[in-house]
Amino acid sequence: MKKTSLGGDAVRLTFSKAVTICITTATGMILSRFCSLEEYGTYSSMLLVINLFVSIFMLGLPSSINYFLARAEDDDEKKHFLSVYYTASTILSFVIGLLLVLSVPLIEKYFENDTISRFWYFLALYPWATIISSSIENVLVVYQRVNLLVICKFISSAMILLSLIAVQLFGFGFSVYIAVFVAVNCLYALIVYIITHRISKGLRALIDTGTIKKILVFSLPIGLSTVVGTLSIEIDKLLIGYFMDTDQLAIYSNAAKELPLTIVAASITAVLLPRAAVLIKNGRVERAVRLWNISTELSIIIISLFTAGIFTYARDVVTFLYSEKYLPGVTVFRIYTLILPIRCTYFGLILNSMGKTKKILLCSILNLILNAVLNPLFYYLFGMEGPAAATLFSIIVLSPLMLKFTSDVSNVRFSKVFPWKAVGVIFIINAAFSILFYYIKSLLPFQQFIGELAESILLGVIWSAGYFCIMRKRLKRDWKELNSAE
Repeated sequence: MKKTSLGGDAVRLTFSKAVTICITTATGMILSRFCSLEEYGTYSSMLLVINLFVSIFMLGLPSSINYFLARAEDDDEKKHFLSVYYTASTILSFVIGLLLVLSVPLIEKYFENDTISRFWYFLALYPWATIISSSIENVLVVYQRVNLLVICKFISSAMILLSLIAVQLFGFGFSVYIAVFVAVNCLYALIVYIITHRISKGLRALIDTGTIKKILVFSLPIGLSTVVGTLSIEIDKLLIGYFMDTDQLAIYSNAAKELPLTIVAASITAVLLPRAAVLIKNGRVERAVRLWNISTELSIIIISLFTAGIFTYARDVVTFLYSEKYLPGVTVFRIYTLILPIRCTYFGLILNSMGKTKKILLCSILNLILNAVLNPLFYYLFGMEGPAAATLFSIIVLSPLMLKFTSDVSNVRFSKVFPWKAVGVIFIINAAFSILFYYIKSLLPFQQFIGELAESILLGVIWSAGYFCIMRKRLKRDWKELNSAE
């Protein structure tokens, strides 16, 4: 297999994510304007329950691809694993769809929305489509076919965007869009089967109880942590959906939507996780931790810049992304923006690579408990913004615990397991820029001539130029070390 650089793969994967995210963002912008608040709230409700059911019943299987595929000794072993994986995933995903359809009366009662039953086919088919489609990224990364992944992700996102544009051009309504959306996602899932079949040279339906048992031993703790993690993420929306109406759920759902700024961290993690698994398998734990530190520092440099800018000019961003009808959620949007720097890395990466998935599960459970206690309390104290604040607080409290576990199992000191000093300096620099450019925008009259949004973009460009001048040497140094010989 051709040897590629970690940084090079990360750049290509980041580029593919950036392109597809631009398309996906355009889709979201159109959909937010195309749908009424009630329609968007219905759409958000269905996505919410699908995410919950998928995380509960998939048993952590998606997390097994990087681990088992990267550690496979030869092509036959990889082919065998993929055959078992796709067979099990397909069966489970259709079971999830059936359970969702049977649960429609309960879902409608919970959200007090009797229009959900009209879209039973969305609940039935979308879980399968999204589970199978999401697997292609891990498969192609392990096989070092990142260029093909770029093409796949672009085609998938473009198909969804074009379908939405077509629905609008022909004057069709929300119901037609949902039907087309499901059809496009199902078509892409079928394409994923074909691509994986060709790359693995023989994907087939296969049930091997021995392999399934090995996968479940690894994936069940992660699956349980995924369940509690998903509940931790979605519990605020569940609370809003229960206590508030469909329109307010629509506003909250968009405001709480995690912006795609973590693509850098996600891309580096995607290529680093299998590499770290191999390094740890060969006894090079410290090297794996060091690579993780460098990748974290690189991603935080970029993510923090955008976080500070978006937080500072939040009203303009919300208006641009979702339209003015979502402005009541701008404070929730700001709170969720502050979560983005914490997403600079996957805090369980080393634990995952070492197979210490039970510790990941423990952290997820503690996070869920804390979030479940604080969500209703903060809701009654602060209103709509309370659940968002509870989510942020829980993440801030639990992330250091994950690092403590990582330090313990890797025998790397807590002070060295995470780039604390570098991250602190980066945060201070971004906070200073945020305060400075907030007052610059307040004092300068540019908006009278070019408008609020254009003024924010202009100031953002100047801000970014100054920031990267400061960070240039640090970026260059980290990039060089990330791509150095292992």
